[in-house]
Amino acid sequence: MKLKIVLLLVLAVGLLSGCEIIDKVNHSINYVEEATNFIDDTSRFAEQLPTLARQAVTDPEARTTLKNELTGMKERIAKFNALQAPDFAKDVHGQLVGYNETLAKEINGYLEKINNGAIDWKAIEDSRFIDTLNQVTQNLDKVKSLTP
Repeated sequence: MKLKIVLLLVLAVGLLSGCEIIDKVNHSINYVEEATNFIDDTSRFAEQLPTLARQAVTDPEARTTLKNELTGMKERIAKFNALQAPDFAKDVHGQLVGYNETLAKEINGYLEKINNGAIDWKAIEDSRFIDTLNQVTQNLDKVKSLTP
């Protein structure tokens, strides 16, 4: 009888620790997937931004679209920054968060300019903003190569 109880306890502990390992692997996979999606979104945004900003100078509809895109990017940045990176991804995540903080500041500045009716697409095109967006997208290979 005692042997059966001990075996059941050992089996239960083994299953629970196995579930913890599975949870860690799932978290790692989810993080890499979330980071890859974020970088893909950032890349798309970086490609569209100069054209959209250029159009926004004369087209009120494009101005609204630009404002929405900037706001959406700001929300994606906040969501990504809030992710809990697994231990093996902390360095890359920290680097991306640093870039994101710069991007968020730039976005706030552009949103303020748009709200005041001043859109200078050349300033956006020539700013650190595009460079920072490109730095984020250059981390895609690092993220894809992350393994626990």
